[in-house]
Amino acid sequence: MGTLDISASKEWFSVSYVQALAYAAGYAVTVSSVDHFGVDLEIKDRAFRVDVQMKCTAAASKLERDHLMYDLDVRTYNLLTDPGRNVPAYLFVVEVPPNREEWMHCTSEGVHLRKCGYYANMSRLSPTPNGSSKSVRLERVNRLTVDSLDRLMKESRGMG
Repeated sequence: MGTLDISASKEWFSVSYVQALAYAAGYAVTVSSVDHFGVDLEIKDRAFRVDVQMKCTAAASKLERDHLMYDLDVRTYNLLTDPGRNVPAYLFVVEVPPNREEWMHCTSEGVHLRKCGYYANMSRLSPTPNGSSKSVRLERVNRLTVDSLDRLMKESRGMG
């Protein structure tokens, strides 16, 4: 195995996970090289887009039966929940197994990425006065799939 820092591996694995879903759904993805406004990537379809903050976790203990809790830094949380936003903002969290070797399985039948991604619509939440972090609840029913991503994009157009 290579020597890339585990944090960087998680970051780019999660971005690749969402890119694969978006392209399978027929949407373009723009990855931000610098995250100034709490947005790691934009998913686009012509003039419509959604802003996404990407996170990745191997902390299976944070995955409850029906939801995943993720602690987001307050600055990013408040940027995503800003009531002045004109583009929907989402937190996407990809959960991976604790061992990097288990994140992907390749066979002649296909490539399997493990485990799952979940989303939370941050535009529906209010900014927080918290000091350092704010916990975000991601419902397990809000699993990232080609269909759910398509639904989010249609909602951004007012079609949902």
